[in-house]
Amino acid sequence: MLEAPSSQQLILGTDKRNPVISIYEDNPRSRLHVYYGFELMEVVPKEREAPAFKLMVGRLYNAGVNGSMLCATFDVDRKTMQRWGRALRSGDPEQLVRVLAGRSWGRKLTPEIQAYVRTRWPVMQAERRSGCSVRLCREIQTVFGVELSTETLRPLLGCLKAEQAPGRAASPAAAGPPSACSLEVADAVEKTDRPGEVSAMPAVSVGSADALGWDEERETSWGSKVSALPPSEPAVKPTASESEAVSPRGVAVADKPKGSPALAPYPPGQTRWCDHVGVLLFWTSLIQAAGVVDPPEPLFAQWLASLWLGAVNIEQTKYLNWEDLELLLDTVVRFPTPQRDRLQSLAQEENLGRLLRLNSRLLPQEVGTDFYFDPHTKHYTGEQNVLKGWCPGIRSADKAVHSDFVHTVRGEPIYFETTDNFEDLRVRFFTVADHCRQVLEWPPERVVSWVVDRGIFGAEVFEKILADPARHLITWQKGYVAEEWPAPPVSGRLVMERARNDATDLRPYHFEYVDRDWAPNPPLRQLVVRATNPRGQSIQVAILTDDRQRAAPEIIRLMFHRWIQENDFKYLDKHFGINQLTSYRAIPYEKLQAQLTDREQQSGRYKALRQQQRQWQAQQARLLLVHEQCEHKARRRQRELTELERRSVASEAEAAATLRPQIGRLQAAQKHHEQRRGPREKQIQDWSQKLSGLEVELAAVAGKVSRVQALIEADMVRMEPRCKRLMDTLKIIARNAFYVALAPFKRTYNNYRDDHDYFRQLTQANGVLEVRPETITVHLMPKVNYSPRLQRLIRQLLEEVNGQQPQMPDGTQRALRFRLGSRSEMRLSLEISAPESQG
Repeated sequence: MLEAPSSQQLILGTDKRNPVISIYEDNPRSRLHVYYGFELMEVVPKEREAPAFKLMVGRLYNAGVNGSMLCATFDVDRKTMQRWGRALRSGDPEQLVRVLAGRSWGRKLTPEIQAYVRTRWPVMQAERRSGCSVRLCREIQTVFGVELSTETLRPLLGCLKAEQAPGRAASPAAAGPPSACSLEVADAVEKTDRPGEVSAMPAVSVGSADALGWDEERETSWGSKVSALPPSEPAVKPTASESEAVSPRGVAVADKPKGSPALAPYPPGQTRWCDHVGVLLFWTSLIQAAGVVDPPEPLFAQWLASLWLGAVNIEQTKYLNWEDLELLLDTVVRFPTPQRDRLQSLAQEENLGRLLRLNSRLLPQEVGTDFYFDPHTKHYTGEQNVLKGWCPGIRSADKAVHSDFVHTVRGEPIYFETTDNFEDLRVRFFTVADHCRQVLEWPPERVVSWVVDRGIFGAEVFEKILADPARHLITWQKGYVAEEWPAPPVSGRLVMERARNDATDLRPYHFEYVDRDWAPNPPLRQLVVRATNPRGQSIQVAILTDDRQRAAPEIIRLMFHRWIQENDFKYLDKHFGINQLTSYRAIPYEKLQAQLTDREQQSGRYKALRQQQRQWQAQQARLLLVHEQCEHKARRRQRELTELERRSVASEAEAAATLRPQIGRLQAAQKHHEQRRGPREKQIQDWSQKLSGLEVELAAVAGKVSRVQALIEADMVRMEPRCKRLMDTLKIIARNAFYVALAPFKRTYNNYRDDHDYFRQLTQANGVLEVRPETITVHLMPKVNYSPRLQRLIRQLLEEVNGQQPQMPDGTQRALRFRLGSRSEMRLSLEISAPESQG
């Protein structure tokens, strides 16, 4: 029976860099047909692990075919292609075999050894003796002549322990041949014992008997037992391939049994050095951030951890230790490119709403009903054609991106929106306030007071505020002129104290105020305030509000406390990168017009003609002024000349001779004036004709046009806000969680100059994990030298954290115990295997 012809699809065509080679895909047979011109050169299987496939891709890469096109076509990472290509160019047969074999090359844990381990392990467990893994390694060396480390056996032994859980058979007879689980674990074992490679990383034992002076299995002061680590079982730091396989896009895919955390292979009592363990102090936020969506999204926890560790944007996350982060969080996405791809898909409004509501729940107190509304402007210096706005940082108008923030009276950001200058702040305020109420799910009857520093003053705003009983406004009176004080009768006085360097360093500020109706709009309330600082300097300002029931001192405190969120923007920018753009995507206004409320504005042509008209009128006005001044001087000279001529005729000859030079100068000036008058009058007439023609042209041009249509014609764009909003939402969660965790230390340390720096060093500390079945003890090893007093305060803080029953954020719900460690408690060992002899 003849075989039906197959339909082949072109997947790699020719281009300038590849003029002759083309590849077609034969889908039914899973084969790739490689053509050189019109001649079939080879047929290779469409399997990534096939040697022929790797050789083909390596040859194409060496031939200079576009690397990005090869990555997209064959779903192979660029670094992998480089490795295949180097092996082909090297001419070394051993290197080529090693590369073609992949991770399975040189593996000592063969199927025969796996079967032996599965048979012997239950017998050893039944004997209930310690050091089973060490004895098993010795038996394997005796029987098979292969030297294995306990670290190589650990994944397989972990799987066997899981199989022996209650309800599962544990007898030797039930072991049988290697199961899929054991093969999966074997595939996950890295080539730690390959010739010429380092098979062990530094092993760290914290709390050993000789280092701490404790007896083995002694009960410690924080409630856990710390055992000495036997020298024959060094802790080996697993490489990336032991715990995960990385896809071509960089997404970490767990290569361990489902449900098994990254720390599960470590035997009880094992210690492991781990970077970034200080981030576990934020365990509550890490767990809840991942759980805001169903199924949980580990990337939210990963990005939060990155922010606390100092990576204020996705690009900076490449400097983090991903292997150790995976131990802490169980799942991570490596490399900036796949993170940005995931960010684009996760930046949805429902996710933003869930994260913002989580942010409110994580705050130590209720958000209340008083809020600061403040626009934060980012000066945009990119090439996109975005709208201009006022940039306080440069004190000028330029391209800008606005983020309108809502803060609580304690300075905690709880909501924001990112936009451009299409709408004035007086319009954006009501939109943001309504969206904030909807997203945070406030009831409609909740009365909210908004404190706005600037940009909100306007009659139309006051009308809307007065018409809405569920909204109050407190703002400055624009253009207030100070009055004579104390001519008005003073309504009251108050004192506000502000701490400077610590809780006892208080500075008093004195206030006097006059409470009265605002004359231009009597329904509004005016508070004229005279504020005096500790140096005796006074200012006089006026506050406007529609809230007539509230006590005046409360309104004054709210208004003069507004700088709390202004200073917070500096902190958010320095430590959490709130000014990062996150995404450079832009949306043309042509796609936005359905979402915008259009309004009329002066057309560009009309404004240009009006500007030209004003310039021409100014030039004509200057000529008219010069002409009028010249005419006035000419009339005055003519009067003087007439008088001198009369006197000259009436006087004697000698007197007439003295007047003759003056008469000559005046006659010359008059002659010069007559010569210049004609051209000047002609210029004035020409300007009048130009202005008349310009007025006709102005009358023919439409004065008002659609604002949106004008922006479309000007090719204006708006920076895509979704990605920035998602990352900035995580940043305000990170900021608020940091302040919540800092509060106990801030209170006891009582030094506002560097408390946050000391605490940040603690949260970014590396350390040692002491792994036990139900508890993980975290020994924090800060990089700074704490004084004895600081050490005492930090230990007290960690005891408070332990009292909250913290849990590991990797999904295992294992208990965490924090402890401040020191380097003197560590015992460091480095085991490096010697290269095996060749042949």
